[in-house]
Amino acid sequence: MIEIREAIVADVPAIARLHVKADWETYAPLFGAEAYMLTIAESEMRWRRAVKGGGLLLAACDRGVIVGLGHACADRIDALYILPAYHRQGIGRAMFARLLRFLHERGVPEARFDVVTVNAAAIAFYEAQGARAVCRYVSRDARGDTEDLIFAIPTAKGGS
Repeated sequence: MIEIREAIVADVPAIARLHVKADWETYAPLFGAEAYMLTIAESEMRWRRAVKGGGLLLAACDRGVIVGLGHACADRIDALYILPAYHRQGIGRAMFARLLRFLHERGVPEARFDVVTVNAAAIAFYEAQGARAVCRYVSRDARGDTEDLIFAIPTAKGGS
């Protein structure tokens, strides 16, 4: 059975490993030779800041092993990663709803998040949750530019 819980500092190394693995498994097939792998060190720094930063960092666990993560802070959902072996089990939907509820409880009426345009599966997932693309932009990065969509969704969709 999958448990979704708030992450703690002790979870950060496992969350970082999950993030690097899930990110690579998602984006390597989409970007091919232009894909880049995150480092465990940069991921650990990101999630250590997130745990201490006043947002909500969620961990989805299968018998104690972290298989997914979600993060919301301010008016944004910054991350939602599930290992591909755990897709289509309702984990992403449950985590997304919980992140929306978190933002709604803090008075945020609408959440925003980015999705790279080549990630058709993620776009379909978010649209099925009721999100809508509100604009597109080019995300400039030394490792390579990507075209992204910015999505918006009322936080009340999380079921207040």
